[in-house]
Amino acid sequence: MQNPGVTWRSVLIGALLIPPNAYWLLQLEMAWGGTYPSVLTLLLNAVFSLLLVVGLNLLVKRLVPHAALSHGELLIIYIMLAEGMSLCGCDVVQTLVHITVTPFQHATLENEWAEIIHPHLPDYFTISNRDVYSGFFEGDSSLWNMGYIKAWLPPIAVWMGFIVILIFTMFCINTVLRKQWVERERLAYPIVRLPQEMARGSGAKGLLRNKTMWIGFSIAAGINLINGLSFLHPAIPNIPVKQQWIFRFTEKPWNAIGWMPVAFYPFVLGIGFLMPLDLSFSCWFFYLVWKAERVIGSAAGISMQGYPFYGEQATGVWIGIFVFTMWVSRHHLKRVLVAALGKISQEEEKSEPMPYRMALLGITTGMGLLLIFSNQIGMSVWVALVYFVVYFALGVTLTRIRAELGPPVHNLYLAGPDFFITRITGTRRLGAGNLTGMTLLYWINAESYRSSSMPHQMEGMKLAEGGHFNIRRLVIAIIVAAFVGGLSCFIIALQFGYSIGSDVRFGGPAKWFARGGFNRLAWWLSYPRNTDFLGLGVTVFGFIFSLALMAMRMRFFWWPFHPIGYAIAYSWDMNLLWFPILLSFAAKTIVLRYGGLSLYRRAVPLFLGFILGEYMMGGIWNILGIALGRPMYAFWV
Repeated sequence: MQNPGVTWRSVLIGALLIPPNAYWLLQLEMAWGGTYPSVLTLLLNAVFSLLLVVGLNLLVKRLVPHAALSHGELLIIYIMLAEGMSLCGCDVVQTLVHITVTPFQHATLENEWAEIIHPHLPDYFTISNRDVYSGFFEGDSSLWNMGYIKAWLPPIAVWMGFIVILIFTMFCINTVLRKQWVERERLAYPIVRLPQEMARGSGAKGLLRNKTMWIGFSIAAGINLINGLSFLHPAIPNIPVKQQWIFRFTEKPWNAIGWMPVAFYPFVLGIGFLMPLDLSFSCWFFYLVWKAERVIGSAAGISMQGYPFYGEQATGVWIGIFVFTMWVSRHHLKRVLVAALGKISQEEEKSEPMPYRMALLGITTGMGLLLIFSNQIGMSVWVALVYFVVYFALGVTLTRIRAELGPPVHNLYLAGPDFFITRITGTRRLGAGNLTGMTLLYWINAESYRSSSMPHQMEGMKLAEGGHFNIRRLVIAIIVAAFVGGLSCFIIALQFGYSIGSDVRFGGPAKWFARGGFNRLAWWLSYPRNTDFLGLGVTVFGFIFSLALMAMRMRFFWWPFHPIGYAIAYSWDMNLLWFPILLSFAAKTIVLRYGGLSLYRRAVPLFLGFILGEYMMGGIWNILGIALGRPMYAFWV
């Protein structure tokens, strides 16, 4: 029996919760800094808000039972929050807002941006009027000025149209892949385990009735409570769970290891315990391999710029994972094509978010509209086509990684489509229009894919399957969430800029990302280069290496190394995660070896409690800091 999921009230509640959550997120990342929850795969705001909604729903269920939200409606609210918040992150729309004004505000006689960059920037996509953009960086003003509003309406409108098309195209791609990953391969989807259990409420088997969960909750919340009080009153000793600088090497070649902190984040312990053992092992093992490459390079006297070529190797690995994913899914994809042509019964499509024919038409139409948009910002059709094919391929790979591994954080730094294209063709052949267009799209890929919306959509489809509700109208909830989330982030980020000044107050990493994008563009235009054969060679090595690891996994059941671990282990974020993932790997190994599946199932609520307790107390400190207008303890970073 299917429960109601996408109802008018669940969509309305989800939409209404997105703006205050966007305000909360941007306060943390643009006004105060110190913590960046948008880079986490399990979003703090979505989990925190879901628990509040679940708590209120229990009260409604007791007082007015017929008015209570169903399990499916609670899941839809979470899905919408996750989708909306994914666009509000410092890597995404926050960076987009800064991209629209940065090339004009930060143009100087020294960097010559006015001569090099300005002639190639299209109208309607940026703000070139100094009277409008200067207030955003200098503050002491307000967005709610008719002149500002009129100036900002065109770029907001065109970019919001782009966002909706992008999100819809992602949804259509996920629709094509859903059955293979969710129903046939039965991938683990560790990230959705907590919201899935939370939405079940306080029934006899619900997470909120589990005493073991509350033990984990109390431990994690207690640690954050003590550390928050210690932040306010240093005389109170804190519990050192955040990054500790234990490994400090000063002599060659060991000093090449660089930054290698040890941390004990409770929520990472919780998420790591849910990850498959071979994948959690690969994460920390390949992190040490990346460090070993640096040491070996230093010992061998390798001084090549860019060594050990993180982005180039990772690009090859990600391409290998994508190729393998498509190969494994080939029979399903063939059936999708046959179904779209109307040659088999439509019965198979009833459980899909939309018919396969509509999904394929949506992908084709979406790609066409994205190509038209890209052409308007200066890109030639062939470059834009390659760009978005690579972009969505990497999005599929990332979605697969989230579905199979579920890491707390993921990163694809220096491996996006712009890096891929410029390595192959060089910058000289592309021309100023293509390079400028890719810079204006810097916000959707260059900062590591950490806040990609595509995995959240597939995780929403997995939640729908577990929640046993009809997902035919899920696309409505996703598009509404994307539109409200993107627009909320745009407006709130602008208001923050005009009130506190992006260059006066903190402003957030987004302003550095945007400036970095245009610095790179100026370098490309001033010093054009040809094909990067060394980078391509390293990419090919990464590709072959990933396929070799996959082949060994297919041949030997005991093979513990997974290319997904190699693909994400090089990132900055893994410095913070490697040790708690190692600890959770050890804990899960011991539990399974000496207690079997029964003990593992009993232990899972404890680790879910670690996540929920840290998120809830960490969220309370965040909100208290916003209310009091002062920095507070940050549980992450």
